[in-house]
Amino acid sequence: MASLSGVTTQVTQAAQIAAKQTVSTVPPAATVAAVTPITIPEPATATASVPLVAIPTPQVMVSANNPFIARDLDFATDWISMLIYGDFGVGKTYMAGTAALVPEYTDVLYIALEGGEKGLKQLIRLGKQNGIDIGASILVIPVQTFKQYANIYEFLKIHVKLRDADDIINLRRLEAQIKGYSEVICKDDAQLALLIPKPKKLRTVITDSLTEAQKYCMYQLLGIDPLKQRIDQEPDQAQFAEWGRSREMIQFLVRRLRDLPIHSLFICGQDTDQDAAKIWYYTPLLPGKLAGDVRGLVDCVGYMCTIPQEGGQVTRRMFFVGGKYGNSHIAAKHRFGSNLKGSFVDNPTMQTIYDLDMS
Repeated sequence: MASLSGVTTQVTQAAQIAAKQTVSTVPPAATVAAVTPITIPEPATATASVPLVAIPTPQVMVSANNPFIARDLDFATDWISMLIYGDFGVGKTYMAGTAALVPEYTDVLYIALEGGEKGLKQLIRLGKQNGIDIGASILVIPVQTFKQYANIYEFLKIHVKLRDADDIINLRRLEAQIKGYSEVICKDDAQLALLIPKPKKLRTVITDSLTEAQKYCMYQLLGIDPLKQRIDQEPDQAQFAEWGRSREMIQFLVRRLRDLPIHSLFICGQDTDQDAAKIWYYTPLLPGKLAGDVRGLVDCVGYMCTIPQEGGQVTRRMFFVGGKYGNSHIAAKHRFGSNLKGSFVDNPTMQTIYDLDMS
């Protein structure tokens, strides 16, 4: 396999050249050219009307001369960040995976921290019914350490720039690198065109699950290598300092993925607690205050559960409005405004989310 640093450097250099030659439509947060000083013209005198010419939105980046970036409200990003949580087996992975069936959300990167990609295989059958090759729309990366997760973020930073520049050659090279092709093949564009005729253009990244990502983060802080640790060897007990650092690192992870020009979906387990008044509280399965921290960092939080029906049928229900429901209190939120009718959606898919978000 080609080294990450070697091929990434080549791709980055090529992307910089491509960015100078191509008018990009990247949102301001992922921009490629510096802004020039702004001058205010003298008031114009009355002249004959001149046809208006569309001027492309300038692509700028923070620099010493331009320490912050402003943008008009109507230029707000359409990328969505969402936390999906619930008990095991309710269909969270399947629901997130239906992003591959939505043209605006595909292609999809699925980060498998718990081996849940098997839950996506039933999507292949659904895709065939709709004439969509799901297998070609989802890229799966198994993760076993927190460092691997961090490297995926670095990969995505490069990928989205190449995607928005429509740099097919370097998208092929980057995809070949992460698929483990040799360095020789990664440099052979003719061979790559045969092996990867249509490289992925990722628009959605799924983390499955954030619960497991937090555990890998704690392993790293405790100096535990999950790939080498003997199962009969007792690990060190995490102290207060490690819990604090873990909390900050997971928040940082969510922020960085959220701020990329890509749809970011985080899957999480379900935590339950009961108070003295016999009220059950349902929250994402994350330690301490981290569950509340993460809910505040994303656009939507959906709680998924199953509702048994007559005849053995089951309805998958996702709550988007938090609050008390009978003797239960659910943590949820949304930014769909009046598009959401009621407090929940039955049998949701990512097409449902797209319709709610973009209507």
